[in-house]
Amino acid sequence: METRAHHVLIGAFALLVVALAAGFALWLGKGAIDREWNVLRVVFQESVTGLSVGSAVQYNGIQVGEVRRLELDPEDTRKVWATVRVDAAVPVRRDTEARLAFTGLTGVAIIQLSGGSREAPLLRGTESAPASIVASPSAIARLLSSSEDLASTGSELLVRLKRLLSDENVLHVSQTLEHLATVSATLARSEQDLGRMLAQLAKASQRLSGLLDAAEGSLRRMDEGLGRAERQLSRDWPRLVAQIEDSLAAVQEAGNQAAGLLGENRAALSDFSQQGLGRLAPALAELRATLETWRRLGERLEEDPSGLVLRRGQLPEYEP
Repeated sequence: METRAHHVLIGAFALLVVALAAGFALWLGKGAIDREWNVLRVVFQESVTGLSVGSAVQYNGIQVGEVRRLELDPEDTRKVWATVRVDAAVPVRRDTEARLAFTGLTGVAIIQLSGGSREAPLLRGTESAPASIVASPSAIARLLSSSEDLASTGSELLVRLKRLLSDENVLHVSQTLEHLATVSATLARSEQDLGRMLAQLAKASQRLSGLLDAAEGSLRRMDEGLGRAERQLSRDWPRLVAQIEDSLAAVQEAGNQAAGLLGENRAALSDFSQQGLGRLAPALAELRATLETWRRLGERLEEDPSGLVLRRGQLPEYEP
């Protein structure tokens, strides 16, 4: 009897637990049924690999709903319709953006909602008439779309690199390096000559600096002299002008007097030119002969002065 009583108690407890679990499940189901949902249709223009029915729908990182159905656009099979239901309390607006995102390293895809300004109207939909949102391309889609450009760019880069590293260019680079090595060796050998040349240039620069300083001093003194001369000339200029005017007046007066004398003695000058010049020619000839005699006498005196004097005092010997 006691064993049967224990079995009855255990069975009653199990039935009670089952009844409580069923009641809790019914309560949860009733809460889900009574909850208000906003049904949306997210239109993807890309592959939705990793997205499945039951995948989460997040708004700024918070789960607000789930994916209810996935299907292709009957008019354009390149598009995918994802029907989702979102808690009606979430303010989904007409400018809200939707895109495909991936969580963690598992590759599980979700639908991420973001944005929406306060001025934009709310977006509401039902099971029979869901509201549409065109999804933005995901990062993976943008990467895949640009992969072709990246591949072509990489291929072109490899082709150019191959051309750059051709045998001819490698030979040219080797020759250039050899030339650079030769130039470096030459520069190393001529380093002492270069040092001496630089020292000479430094000395020449010092000398040139001294010459420039001397020239500057000379120019300064010249400038001062010109200044003094200018000041002296400015002081003496009126007196010089007066003297020049007096000299010009004297010259003019002398010219007038000479003209007067010529006018007064014109007859005498005419007689002198007709008669005096004829007498002057013989006188000049005699004067030239006298001068020639004196010249010969001077030469003889210079050659033998004593002999000339002694011979002049001797008498000629008498010969019978």
